[in-house]
Amino acid sequence: MPKIFTCPHCGAQLVTVKKTENGYLVICGSCGIRHEFEERPGWMPVDYYNAFVDLYLEGKVAPPQRQGAPQTAEGEEERGGDEAV
Repeated sequence: MPKIFTCPHCGAQLVTVKKTENGYLVICGSCGIRHEFEERPGWMPVDYYNAFVDLYLEGKVAPPQRQGAPQTAEGEEERGGDEAV
């Protein structure tokens, strides 16, 4: 059975399924997309991964928003073009 899976969002082979106190955490080491599942009897890590991919494809799991991402001011180019020649 595989222990590392492909991320449905970024395509990196860095998705792991980790046991937590309350269940299992599926997380991508590249883009940070994640989802925690309650433990389900009889499920193996691949089952949690497959459920994770299903949730992603349904739009119910999304990658975290990046904080501190550079933002550009709107209209910056227009201001420079108003000079008289």
